[in-house]
This record gives sequence, C-alpha cells and structure tokens, in this order.
Amino acid sequence: MRPSISGFVFLEEKMLVEIPNEAIWTTMTGGPTIFVTPRSVEGVDDVMACAWSTICNMAPARFCVSLMLPHQTTENLIKTGVFGISIPGTDLQKALLASGCCSGHVVGDKFAHLKLGKLAGQKLPLSFVEGALVHIECRVVEPELLKRTGLAIGEAVAARVEADYWENEGFTCDGRPQSTMHSAGETTFTTRGPRKGWAE
Repeated sequence: MRPSISGFVFLEEKMLVEIPNEAIWTTMTGGPTIFVTPRSVEGVDDVMACAWSTICNMAPARFCVSLMLPHQTTENLIKTGVFGISIPGTDLQKALLASGCCSGHVVGDKFAHLKLGKLAGQKLPLSFVEGALVHIECRVVEPELLKRTGLAIGEAVAARVEADYWENEGFTCDGRPQSTMHSAGETTFTTRGPRKGWAE
C-alpha cells in the first residue's frame, strides 16, 4: 500500500476489465457523483467533481454531465471535445470533495495539487483518477449545446471497471466493500443500495 498523503489513501493497483459497449450504461444508472477528467489543449490534466450526471442513451452509451460556464473544466471540454468520467467509491470521498473546492484557473494542474494518482486512457488522450471503480472515455457529441449551456453529452468509446464490481454483465456494488456516492446537497452523500428487480 502506498503511504497516505494529506488524508488520501492510495490502494494497491486493482485489476480492471474492459466493459463491452452494450453494457457500459449499467455503470451510471442512478446518477453517481463523478470525477470529470478532461485535458487542456496544452496537455494539462484536469479533474472536477460533478454531482449532476446521468445516462441518456444505452447503445451507444451516452452520458449527460452538467457543468458550469465559464469553469476551466468546461473550457477544456469545449476546446478538446473529449473528457473522462471516473466513478469513485466511498474510499475517494475526501478527494471528490477536494476536487470540487479548488479552481484550475488558480492552482493549475489539479491532479498534482490534490496529489491524485493517474490512470491513462486506452483510446483517448486523457487521465483518470486512480482507485476509482469505473473509468469511461467520452467524445462530446453536441458541441454547440455544450458551448451554450455547459451541458456535455458524451458518447463512450471505451470503459473499464474494477473486476470485483462487475457481475452478470453489469456494474454492481452489492456486497462489495465500497459503494458509489450520490449527492444529497453540499458535502453530504448517500450511497448506492442493493439492486432490486421491479417485482421486489
């Protein structure tokens, strides 16, 4: 295990498995609070917490992420047309809160400022938050909407999930040591409970 740095705990590297495109949507039902991870045109990795996200299409998998203008993260998405989504578990709660409380305009490289580990993208020039449960690589498909409103619609081109959280062709936290986090306002989160069928 890596040493703890400023309250952040880095776990041993976990095995990740690739997610087939037709099943990527299962990772974001219920709209977890996520890390959005674009990269600037100068090549500086960026990271921001986002509580307003959801799936908006299953095949191909598309996600809607509500950002704000004129945040640097939004500017980076507009300029590059690509972004990453890292879905954290409860182990990354402090990092998630911290990433939403500082500006890239002020601190520059937020990954470095927050001492976050990086995981490289497979298909797009992006970095992801090491230790998160899911990592999704997205291309912006409605650039004019993003420019006008800060609403990013991203189509997934690749995704990976921690192997222990993938079961029966879907993402699950049932019986696992971590859960996704869902914003209940300000700095309060609820966690994802067990999945139940419609008849239960």
